[in-house]
Amino acid sequence: MDSDDTRDFELVARLKRLDAGGGPVTPGFDYDSMLERHAAGIARSRRRLALARGAAVALVVALVGASIWRLDQPETDPEDMVVEASPAPVPQPRMVRADTWLAVAALEDHIASVDDALNFARVRGGTADVARLERTRAELINSYRQVRYAEMVSANF
Repeated sequence: MDSDDTRDFELVARLKRLDAGGGPVTPGFDYDSMLERHAAGIARSRRRLALARGAAVALVVALVGASIWRLDQPETDPEDMVVEASPAPVPQPRMVRADTWLAVAALEDHIASVDDALNFARVRGGTADVARLERTRAELINSYRQVRYAEMVSANF
């Protein structure tokens, strides 16, 4: 197994060439070039800042102009409007069918969260919290009963 050489010969040759030519590496620029690069970077950042400020000022001017334009709109007088004669309103039924699914789901979720808080308060031993949560739960159950009763009554009509 020692005779099997699995090294990459190309990589080894490159590394040997790098070791052979290992003179001091000099950067591609001098101190003056570094200062010029720094000054150019500062100039770029100033241009970007000026552009951002200009965009912000333009946005503020546009918003103020739109606000003033809306304030300058003439108000219409109700006396000038033509009123069409409409028939007398038809009496509406007192009971209106409405979908109560979302209300019931929200009440059930709220009751479940109050039950969780009530169990936690009982384990922790806070009697004031338990009493407050039991009152809240009773109010929610009462609301739940009223919604279910309204569903039942509206289903019978």
